Amino acid sequence: MTMNWDEVVGQQGAVDIVRAMLATDRIPHALLFSGPSGIGKALTAKLVAAGILCSAGGDKPCGCCQSCLLFGRGAHPDFIQVVPDGATIKIDQIRMLKSFAALTPSVGEARVCLIEDAEVMTVQAANSILKLLEEPPNGLVFILTAGTGKPLLPTILSRCRKVAFCLLPANALEQALVRKGYNAEASAVIAHLSGGRMGKAIALLAPDGLEFRDMALALLRDIQQQDMTAVWSQSSKLSSLAAKDLISVLEFFLYLLRDLLVVAGRYGEQLLYNIDLAQELADLVADWPEGRSMAAVTAVKNTMRAIDGNANSRLALEDLLIKLKDWQEKGVQYVNSSRYPL
Repeated sequence: MTMNWDEVVGQQGAVDIVRAMLATDRIPHALLFSGPSGIGKALTAKLVAAGILCSAGGDKPCGCCQSCLLFGRGAHPDFIQVVPDGATIKIDQIRMLKSFAALTPSVGEARVCLIEDAEVMTVQAANSILKLLEEPPNGLVFILTAGTGKPLLPTILSRCRKVAFCLLPANALEQALVRKGYNAEASAVIAHLSGGRMGKAIALLAPDGLEFRDMALALLRDIQQQDMTAVWSQSSKLSSLAAKDLISVLEFFLYLLRDLLVVAGRYGEQLLYNIDLAQELADLVADWPEGRSMAAVTAVKNTMRAIDGNANSRLALEDLLIKLKDWQEKGVQYVNSSRYPL
């Protein structure tokens, strides 16, 4: 892995905190890096882990000592990484971690355990790790990363030094992508669509990275057609996706609806997420008055919540598309009626 702190983009506050800890050799026994996914928490955690294990003086990690070379190859015996097994981190994974904790260091004097997405630990796993956090073996440091969707147990939070990470401004993300060698025009589009997440931005810049955005745009176009044929075709196509992928399509659909409101309000293209679709959105805006767009936003969010709650994807999607098509035919006054309250 990289040993360069410059690879962490837009998290200067967090980086300054952890580098000061490394420089003064004052590392808490448990660190918690919290914030949205895809913003550099895991990368920072690995740099801190490498720095704790680094045997050189000065700025850590040095990238050159035996410990750093082992870490860079993913072969350091004093480092263990726990990641979700499927949707959760399970009790068996924590039992394996406890076996690691019982060992003595092999290379230096420290050992590090990185637990990624710690918020998805099962209740049994979370309770099991508490003992280690309360009475950690000498030289063992825990680094936990956690998102914002599900809170950790208060008893775990109270035993960790929290370091907060934030979403990146679009301009900072755009510049970072260009520095990485990505096309400037594509970087400008993706910086807006990724919601301030470097990880998501890089995924969207892949050859098929905008596939779900294109599906959302096709849906927006087809709803405007006179009959329901295209709508049923979209329903059949989209409902065949995995739930998480369908939710991703609907997220992009929300971005498009939000952009239609921006265009309708004449707030300027600089506020658009889909800046590459400015002209097409301008052509569509007459068919999406504010009342219809706002109602659609509410309906899409409700559908996403239903699908995330294990509702039947096809039925939830068909219900959404029928509403959107009905509102188009009845007009904005019908949208604002008590039948479909905003």
